Amino acid sequence: MTKGLVHVRIDDRLIHGQVAVYWCNAVNATRIMVANDAMYENDVQKAALRLVVPAGLKSSLLNIEKATKNLVSGKYEGQRVILVVRRPKDILRMMDHGVEVQEINVGNLPARDGTRNVKKSINVTDEEIKDFQELSRRGVKLTGKQVPDNADDDLMELINKL
Repeated sequence: MTKGLVHVRIDDRLIHGQVAVYWCNAVNATRIMVANDAMYENDVQKAALRLVVPAGLKSSLLNIEKATKNLVSGKYEGQRVILVVRRPKDILRMMDHGVEVQEINVGNLPARDGTRNVKKSINVTDEEIKDFQELSRRGVKLTGKQVPDNADDDLMELINKL
C-alpha cells in the first residue's frame, strides 16, 4: 500500500456520515482524500464536502492527477489517509501511475441506466464490472460493505453471480 494510505473506498456519495464517522474512526484516519475530476471542478460540491469533514481531520479534495502525484511522492507519509473515489476506473488510473492498493471497499454505487444490482446499495455497469475484474486481476481484494462492522462480502463473488 502506498505510504500514508490506510483505506480505499469507492462511494458515489464521496464524503458522508458513513465515511466521516464510521470509517475514519475504524482506521484512525487523520485525513480524508477525495480524488475525483468532476468534484474538483465544482466549487459548490467541494464546499459541501468540506462541511462534512469531522473536526480535527484534514481533507484533500483533488483531481485524480494531483491526488496520484501527492500519494506517489510520499506527501502523506506518517499520516493515516482514507482515499475515496467515485468509480473503479478512478483507482485504475491512479494505480497506472504508481499508487499501490491491496484492498478496496465498495460502499455505494447507485442504480443508474444500464446497471445491475450486486447487493444493497451496489449497482454496476458492464464497464464497471470490467474495471473490477481488472482490479482483481491485479491482486486487489474487493469487498462490498457499508460500515466497518458489516461482513466482508467478496465483491467479485457477488459480481460473478450476475
